Amino acid sequence: MSKLYLQHTISNDAKNMLQQYSQQVDSLDSKLETLSKLFLFDCKALDRHQLKHITYNDYALRRLSLHNSDGSQCSSFEGASGENSLSPLISTLSEQSSLWVTSGSRNEQSLLVAQWQGEKGSLYVHMEPIVTEAIRHKYCKNCVLTAISAVGNPTVSFWRGDAALFSQPILFSMNLDNGINIRVYVSPQLLSIYHSKMLIPLLILGFGIGFIALVIIRFFEYRKMSLHALVEQGIIQREFIPYYQPIVDVSTNSLYGCEMLARWKRHGQGLISPMEFIPYVEKSGQILPITEQLIEKAIGDVSKLNWGDTQQIISVNIVPDQLEHVEVLASSLAILDESPLLPSQLAFEVTERKRFTNLSMASQVIETLRTQGIDVKLDDAGTGYGGFSYIQQLDIRSIKIDKMFVETIGTADLKLSLLDSIIAFGREAQMEMIAEGVETEEQSRYLAKHGVTLQQGFYFGRPMPFRDFAYYCKSMVSRKSLTKRFNIPPTLLYNQVDEC
Repeated sequence: MSKLYLQHTISNDAKNMLQQYSQQVDSLDSKLETLSKLFLFDCKALDRHQLKHITYNDYALRRLSLHNSDGSQCSSFEGASGENSLSPLISTLSEQSSLWVTSGSRNEQSLLVAQWQGEKGSLYVHMEPIVTEAIRHKYCKNCVLTAISAVGNPTVSFWRGDAALFSQPILFSMNLDNGINIRVYVSPQLLSIYHSKMLIPLLILGFGIGFIALVIIRFFEYRKMSLHALVEQGIIQREFIPYYQPIVDVSTNSLYGCEMLARWKRHGQGLISPMEFIPYVEKSGQILPITEQLIEKAIGDVSKLNWGDTQQIISVNIVPDQLEHVEVLASSLAILDESPLLPSQLAFEVTERKRFTNLSMASQVIETLRTQGIDVKLDDAGTGYGGFSYIQQLDIRSIKIDKMFVETIGTADLKLSLLDSIIAFGREAQMEMIAEGVETEEQSRYLAKHGVTLQQGFYFGRPMPFRDFAYYCKSMVSRKSLTKRFNIPPTLLYNQVDEC
């Protein structure tokens, strides 16, 4: 942990160092070109003055040297001969410049030397190791070693620090875009210093993380308990109400039926989004009494519309658990017996997004429901666990095509081919197909053209409370009359209906 902390601490300084070196190397070519124009390359008075003047005024330069084509040499520091031991770091920064490594005259540590080569001679720029020196002693004396080498030639390197640190593991390494690799080593002494510094902060951090985790756990437990209690209260006070979304048969411009959707309207508050409570009540088992209440309300509502004299369907969403226990649906079926609706006007939609745990029992329950005239539809077909294997194992005869496939109509999405495959499968198996999520006329026409005439979505109507749905049903009668009288295509009328 102390090594990681030290790595993070030094990396901030090292990144600045890397950036500065990178900028130095990247700008060397233009800088060398500019400097070369200041010399005559004859080592006479003007050249000697320029060498000393430029070096004196640029703290980043240790020494400048000229090697002229006539064999003469001169330097800002007379008597120095550092160019005699050059090793190539990057041989070709450009056509005229390169980067070398040499040992300094005062010790065995290396220096970076840039060379510019022209017709009149060569210019050598010995650079001060300011950046590496700054980090070398920052944390403790001589406890950081920095080494720079070419990515393709690691044997030649410029380094500053205690050479003994080369035996230590690399703290971190980085390659620059210009072909340079920079490595940083640290002494065990520095690691021990940071280990001591880290003990108390780590203890504090550990206690802090533990406390925060405890608070978060308690918060979610409290929220879970609170939500559970609120749902129980909502069930007792019958706060869960049905909303209805129409399902239209576009081939006849008639109302096939509707899907009942759960909404939670707390007393004195607005509607609570289904995503806020449905996932929880499905896991907690509270979905069972909620569904029972919703079916009772929904059957009472549609009975007021004289649906008993029609063949219109009301679909109710259930979870796989409800299909694995026939007694769970018994009370709902008892409500149906006391209503004017026929059993064939009630359908259950079981989502494929949740897994069945007992397919054999579910199959028996579905067969029991079917003998009573109640259909079971596979919702979200093609999106969940079972795929079309559920259709075979459960003998499903009705599917609802998920919105994710419908919304690909008119696009280049690959899922459009899946939509066509689902439709082809359903048509071949002579299954009833209902398309969900229809939002545009283009989608409606495409589906109708491919034989999917039962459609549901915002294009026909949003989920709505019973009062608005009753108005919608009456308006459907008027629309059907218009299409017959004036021969208007059915799909042109749906989005013209106002909702109360």
